[in-house]
Amino acid sequence: MKRKIAAGIILMVIIILTGCRESISTEEVYDEGLAQLEQLETVSLSRTQSLRAQQQTFRSTMEADVQFEPLEMYGTVEMSLLDLREPLQFQMYLNDDEWLTLPDHQGATWETNDREQFDDVVFENISSLLSIYKPYRHEFLMKEVDVVFAEDVSEVEVIDEAEEVDLELEEDENKQIVAAYEVSFRGSDEKYKPLVRSHLEQMNLSELQGVDLDSVMESVEIERIDMIVQVDQETFDILRFQTRFRYLVEVLDEFHVIDESVIINLRDHNEPIDFDQLREQAI
Repeated sequence: MKRKIAAGIILMVIIILTGCRESISTEEVYDEGLAQLEQLETVSLSRTQSLRAQQQTFRSTMEADVQFEPLEMYGTVEMSLLDLREPLQFQMYLNDDEWLTLPDHQGATWETNDREQFDDVVFENISSLLSIYKPYRHEFLMKEVDVVFAEDVSEVEVIDEAEEVDLELEEDENKQIVAAYEVSFRGSDEKYKPLVRSHLEQMNLSELQGVDLDSVMESVEIERIDMIVQVDQETFDILRFQTRFRYLVEVLDEFHVIDESVIINLRDHNEPIDFDQLREQAI
């Protein structure tokens, strides 16, 4: 009799736990993930950014360790432009008062730059990259995936949970597999213009002389806006997110097709970072 009761209790617990997992909504996953991002203290991240505007193409990659409050960052950056024969590579150190760069060539020394000229939303307000989608979260879709991390923070693979994870991958000690919720959004009509405005503000377009952002917004024609974010099922830490903006806009009497994609991978959330050691290793 006791065995039957015990078995019944176990079955009930399984049903309750399963029900709890299934009951979480897409909006709740997004809200929890955003809340974790807003409270993030430190993180290791990588960012890949590609921007095309007419005939100009810009691409950059960055790997960095970041403390958000007070701000401190150390990382490596690679940038390429259409008119550059070779990519520009350098190491960078940043805090609230300093912006230092170390070019990647023999004999280089740390160079001091004007801190007021540096502005990057990833360091200043990373959560804003996701919070701008909040008014549209009732349109989000969600599924379960596995996020696979390699030793290099930039090497991340996302596997649909419906697919079988390769046995060799599971046994690879250099890989970490994390169960995640994948929340996604896609928009392409005029009601999403506030997202384009936020995107233009992040690119500091409103600071260009002679640019009136309200007038610019009247010319915007959206082709696509995409957002995909992977959220740890246990901690609700943001593991990875990517965005894509493609639209037509008139700026200073010229029409431009803006096409930008960004992928950011995050790991080692709230782990301590020894910036002195990182800088010593770079010298």
